[in-house]
Amino acid sequence: MADPALGFPRDTGQASARLDRGQIARAAVTLLDSEGAGGFSMRKLAQALDVQSPTLYWHFRSREQLFEFVIDEVLGECPLPSGEQPWDLRLLSTGLDLRRVLLAHPAVVQIMPGRFLFGPNGLRLANHIIGTLRDAGFGNRLAGYGYLLLTIYVIGFAGQETAFGKGPGNAERLAQISQYLHDLPGDRYPHLVAVADDLTGRSGMTHRFEVGLTGVLAELDRQRSAPPSATTADSGTGQVPSGSPQQGQ
Repeated sequence: MADPALGFPRDTGQASARLDRGQIARAAVTLLDSEGAGGFSMRKLAQALDVQSPTLYWHFRSREQLFEFVIDEVLGECPLPSGEQPWDLRLLSTGLDLRRVLLAHPAVVQIMPGRFLFGPNGLRLANHIIGTLRDAGFGNRLAGYGYLLLTIYVIGFAGQETAFGKGPGNAERLAQISQYLHDLPGDRYPHLVAVADDLTGRSGMTHRFEVGLTGVLAELDRQRSAPPSATTADSGTGQVPSGSPQQGQ
């Protein structure tokens, strides 16, 4: 059973028989979709479920713990491709699907940074990504790197995308930023002014996303083929930097 330290509590047997954690998490996703992260509260969630607020705390110790389940509920919407596609196309498809799912729940994206993705659906996603890489001949080290890089990239990209492209008022915000960039002194910032429309345009986001993700996958493939001495340490010298937490591991 999952460790409560990661946000997934053990069943104490004291929870209301009428509700289960999955029902509450799904209702919380719906509330976040409609109210946003800033408008969410346990009181509003209890009202939506037609229960008293203390009932929710029979299932979850806190709102933060509930959010772990909410995130896992959303991750469960991400399909995992199977079949005979090459490993990089499978992971590109996974990344595109994960981004699509996250953009459908922008408020959930806001609460994701800094949290473990180790609920049942998060574990399924991690096992899929790592397994795809290991089955393609990647060693454990690069397979682990691949999982981290893919999920961090997708969540980070979706976070920026939702901040500037989703939700009420964001079109106006983008227009203001675009005008600000256009109004910069062209003699001091000629290159920035030149790409102002490309930086703030709302179209072509999927293409931008694919450029970044395919770059990550291509570098993983290059690392797989690189001599061991070239990939031993982050410093590029083959030595673990002094004071690194990796020393002695």
